[in-house]
Amino acid sequence: MELLKKKWQQSADARKRSGPRERRDRVQPDAEAPTQLWQRILLLVGISLVLGILVTPHYIVLPVHYQVGDVADHDIKAARDFLVTDEADTEKKRDEAAAKSLAVYDLHEDTAQQLRQRLDAAFSMMRALYQQPEKNTGTKKAAGTEDLRGIHKSSREQAIEQKKDLETKLGITISDADYAVLLKEKFDLRIEDEVVELAKNVLSGGVVGNKSLLLSEMQKGIILRSVQTGEESRVVDLLSFLSLDDARRQIRLRASAILEEDNRRVRMAVVHLAQALLPPNITFNRNETELRRQNAVEAVKPVFFQVKKGEMIVREGQRLSKEEVLKLQMQAEGKFEKGVLFTMLGTALLVGLLMWLAVQVAGKYVRQFSTKTKDLLFLAVVITILLVLAKLSVGVAEAMQTAFALISQEAIFYLLPMAAGAMLVTIFFGPTVAILFAFFIALMCALVLDRQINLLFYYLIGSLVGVQGVVVCRDRSTPLRTGLAVGLANAAVIVFVTLAYERVFSTQTGIDLLFGIAGGALSGVVTTGLCPLAEMGFNYTTDVKLLELASMDQPLLRQLMVQVPGTYHHSLIVGNLVEAAAKSIDANSLLARVAAYYHDIGKINKPQYFVENQAGGENKHERLAPSMSSLILISHVKDGVDLAKEHRLGQDIQDIIEQHHGTSLITFFYQKALDLQEKLKKGKGGDVSPVLVEDYRYPGPKPQTKEAGLVLLADAVEAASRTLTDPTASRIQGLVQKIINKIFSDGQLDECELTLKDIHQIAKSFIQIIMGISHQRIEYPEPAAKGTEGKARANGDPGHRPAKRDRNGSGEDQDEGEEDLKRLGMF
Repeated sequence: MELLKKKWQQSADARKRSGPRERRDRVQPDAEAPTQLWQRILLLVGISLVLGILVTPHYIVLPVHYQVGDVADHDIKAARDFLVTDEADTEKKRDEAAAKSLAVYDLHEDTAQQLRQRLDAAFSMMRALYQQPEKNTGTKKAAGTEDLRGIHKSSREQAIEQKKDLETKLGITISDADYAVLLKEKFDLRIEDEVVELAKNVLSGGVVGNKSLLLSEMQKGIILRSVQTGEESRVVDLLSFLSLDDARRQIRLRASAILEEDNRRVRMAVVHLAQALLPPNITFNRNETELRRQNAVEAVKPVFFQVKKGEMIVREGQRLSKEEVLKLQMQAEGKFEKGVLFTMLGTALLVGLLMWLAVQVAGKYVRQFSTKTKDLLFLAVVITILLVLAKLSVGVAEAMQTAFALISQEAIFYLLPMAAGAMLVTIFFGPTVAILFAFFIALMCALVLDRQINLLFYYLIGSLVGVQGVVVCRDRSTPLRTGLAVGLANAAVIVFVTLAYERVFSTQTGIDLLFGIAGGALSGVVTTGLCPLAEMGFNYTTDVKLLELASMDQPLLRQLMVQVPGTYHHSLIVGNLVEAAAKSIDANSLLARVAAYYHDIGKINKPQYFVENQAGGENKHERLAPSMSSLILISHVKDGVDLAKEHRLGQDIQDIIEQHHGTSLITFFYQKALDLQEKLKKGKGGDVSPVLVEDYRYPGPKPQTKEAGLVLLADAVEAASRTLTDPTASRIQGLVQKIINKIFSDGQLDECELTLKDIHQIAKSFIQIIMGISHQRIEYPEPAAKGTEGKARANGDPGHRPAKRDRNGSGEDQDEGEEDLKRLGMF
C-alpha cells in the first residue's frame, strides 16, 4: 500500500501541473486535425448567426397584426427613434398643392392662318366654275351672244349645285340669302379677305370655347402655352378673353368700321360667314393640367412627427386608435434597415463570445462536459430547434389571441416543450451538463420571446425538474412520467407568478394552467420521440440501449457464446466484477457491465490463440515468433472496435473496447523475445535486430473514464484469479492487490478519474465477488458400492473441477498460472 500511495501522489502532482482535468481530446490540441478545428469554427459561426437573428427582438422580425379597435395585451414602447407619417397633415398639404396647380390652356396662334387656308380652298373651288372655257367658238357673233348666255346659266346652275360641297368644306351652314350674295359676287377674293380680316381682328384678343370653365380659375389664373413655340405665361386677367358668343358680337360691331357701307347685303354675308367660321384659339388642355396637378401632389413630402426611443406607444389594456396602429406599423417597417442588421450582427458576436467562453470554461472545469465536435453539434442542434420553436410561437401566440380572446400569449409560451432539451442532454451527457444547458436555454428563450423575467424562471424550473426525472432512464416510459412531473411544476410556477403580479385568478388563469401542464407532458413526448433519433444520428449510447445490448439474445453475444465459450464465460464474470465495483464508486454500473460483456469480442476472429479458449489443447503460440504472437494478441482490440462499429454498439462501448488494455506490456512474449535475442547473440556472435518494447505494448489509449478503468482492472483480476489452486481469502486479497498495484504502477490509470479511495473500494468489491465465485464445497462420502467408502475426492464435490489444472498433467499449477498471466501482459 505504501508503494500505491507513493505512485498515486506522483500522478496527482502531474495532474496538478497539467491542469484540473486531463483527457486525450483536451490535452493534445497540437494533434487535433485542422479539419476538426475548422468544423468547430464553422459550427460556432453558424450557431452565433442563428442565435443573433433569433434573439433580436421579435418586433423587428415579425409584422404587427394590431388593428384599430384592438386592445393591447402588454405595454409596448418604442425600441428606437423613428418617424411616423402624419397622414392628415400630409393629405392637407397635397390638397393645397393640387389646388395651387394652374390650369393649362393652349394658345393656337395660327388659327387665322388655318381659317384663311380653309376659306381659300373652298372659294377657289367655286371660282373655278366661272373660269371654264367657252363652247362653240366658231359660230356667228349673233349666235355667239345666245351661246354665252347659255354658258353663264350653266355655271350658275353648277354653282348652286355645289352649295353642299362648299358647306362641307367649310364645316358650316350657309343661308340661301348669303349664298345668293356669294353667287352674285362670284365668290370674290375680297369677300374672302374681309372674312379673314374680321376673324383675325377678334382672335387677336383671345377667344375661348368654355368661358365659364375659364372663369373658375379667376382667383389663381392660368398657364397660357403657345402650341407653336411652347412658351408659357401666367395669365391672371381672364376677363379679357372672349367667349364665342362675345366674339361673334364683336365681329358684327367691328364690321361697320372695317367693311364698306355701300353694299349692305355683301357686308351682312361677310359678317355671317365670319361668325360661322370663327373658331376658339384658346383651348383647355385637360391632360396636361392633370399631369401637372399630379406632379405637384407627388412633389409634396410626407409630414412626419418623431417618436423617441423608450416612448410609450400603447399601454396594456388600452384600445388602439389609428395613430397608435400607425406607430406600431412604422416601428415594424424598419426591421431590415442598416441599423437592424448591425443589431443582429452585434447580438451574434455577443452570443458567439458567450458560447465560446462557456465551452472553454466548461471543458476545463466540468468533468462531464465533452468538447468533441459531434457533442457540440448535438448541443447546437438542440438549442437551435428550441429557439426557432420559441421564435415561431410569437406569431402563433398573436394569431391565437386574435382568434380566441381567452387564450393569452403567455399560454402559448407555457405550451413550449423547453424542458425536453434539458432532458435529452441529461440522457446523453449527464445531469451536470444538463443543468448548465437548462440555465442557458432558459435565458435565451426569455430573450427571444422578449418577455418578463417570469418566463426565465418558468423554463428553468421545468428544465431542472426534467433533469432530475431522467437521471436514471432505463426504459422508454421514464421521459413520459417525467413530463407529467414537469407539467405539475409548470402549474406551480404559473400559480406563483399570478400571485407575485397580484393578479386575480380567472378563467384565463385556468387556461394557462392547462397549457402549462400540457407543455410538461409535451416535453416528455418530444424527449421520447427524439431520443432514438439522436441515438442513431449521433451514435450515442443511452441506458435503454445498454439494456437492449445486455440481452443475451443479441447476435454478437450469441456468437461469442457459441464460438468462444471461454471468452464468453470470462466476459460474464468481468461484467459481474465491474458492476459491483461501479456501484461502490458511483460510476455507471450499467455501462460498465455491458461494456465488459463486449470488451473481448475481437477474439471471435482468432479464438484458439487465447488461453481461455484452448481447453487443454495445443498452444498455437509455441510455433510462432514472439512478435507474431504479440501482434495477434494486440489485434483483438482493433477487431473488437471494428465489430462494435459494424453492430452499432455505440461510441462509449467502442471507447472501452479500445481502452480496456491501455498501453500495457505483453510481458510474456516481450521476455520471450529478449531471451531469444540473447540466444541468437550467443549462437551467432553478431549483430541481432533489437527488440523494441513498443512492439509489445497495446496501442491504447489508456482508460479515459472510470468505467474503462474498471474493465481494465476486472479483466486482469479475473484472468489472474483462475491461477489460484487454493483460493483462500488471503490469497485472493493478495492477488487482487498485486494486480491492481502493478497496473497502477504502470501508469495505466493516470488518465481516468479513479481516485485512491475509488481503487480501494474497487479492490474490496473484486475480493468479495471472487471469493463468492471460488468458494469451497464440503466433502461428501463416496458410495460403499464403489469400495471407496469414507474416501473423498480431492475437491470434495464429485462434479467440482479445480480452478486451474496443468494441461500436461505436471501439477505445477502456480507456475502454469503465472505463465498465462505473463502471456496476458500481467507480469
